[in-house]
Amino acid sequence: ELGRYIKAGATNYFLVNTSDIRPVSMSIRAVMDAVWKGLPGDHPSDDFYQQWSSEEFGEKAASKLADLYKEYFNAPAHIGEPVHEYGDQFYHTQARRMMLTYMIDSPLYAIPSQAPKWQTPRVLGWGLGGNQAVGKTWLRDAIAQEIKQCGEAQVRWDAVWKKAQEIEALIPAERLPFYHAQVIAMIAINRESNRILFLIARAMEDAQRGNTSEAHQSIRQALASFDEIQRAEEAAEYDKWKHWYRGDWLTGIPRTRQMLETLSRFIDDPETSLAPPILWDGWEAYYHIMHYEGERSAEVK
Repeated sequence: ELGRYIKAGATNYFLVNTSDIRPVSMSIRAVMDAVWKGLPGDHPSDDFYQQWSSEEFGEKAASKLADLYKEYFNAPAHIGEPVHEYGDQFYHTQARRMMLTYMIDSPLYAIPSQAPKWQTPRVLGWGLGGNQAVGKTWLRDAIAQEIKQCGEAQVRWDAVWKKAQEIEALIPAERLPFYHAQVIAMIAINRESNRILFLIARAMEDAQRGNTSEAHQSIRQALASFDEIQRAEEAAEYDKWKHWYRGDWLTGIPRTRQMLETLSRFIDDPETSLAPPILWDGWEAYYHIMHYEGERSAEVK
């Protein structure tokens, strides 16, 4: 994204949201280098990946890691115009919306996350751009899209994961915790989230066709992917970062798992207890964040 600003000539001032720092220390370094040192040279990404990898993980792993970073950023599925890559938050927001739509249809409601407290929930799909596809019409297209997009991306994510596992042997012992947090965990979260969205879409497709056995098989595989994410996150919570991923409110991986367990019961028994027809993950996140902040504020003068 920084490259887009540079190409547009938007280089007079830089304002950056620093709400999420720990998982993206490499990106922060890239941003601040560009802001402080000026525009990069002819091969900015290649030079930066090589420098970062060397400084953080040693010369022995640097070249292989530089290549890995390029593959990592090319691995996700893409959507929209201008094109945006799927990220961890999109995987789970999309999965939860799809599952609610499968079980409840429409309308679904979204509770505003950072709006004034008197702002009422809105009907999902009726935004500023006019009427959008909702309900089973939207779901039909979403299932086809995610099976195709995530299915194609999974091959790329598996290749990135394999390479990261091989590079681990080249990392100095004292830098392994940082490697697990900044490389292994980041790949695992995105790789398994991509797989989860693919499997959820396929489970719903099979369920719609009456293939409940195949649907449950996909759900079991998706639940195993949630376990993989949890293992990677726990390995990244070293020293003072213990229980750090407990604060995962915006991506909402545990929330997606809860809804998947409800979907599994619903496929067998449509009269089972349902999740409410509300997407409230953003509201929940900012509820926790704002209560954690309390009355504290940053001095900006």
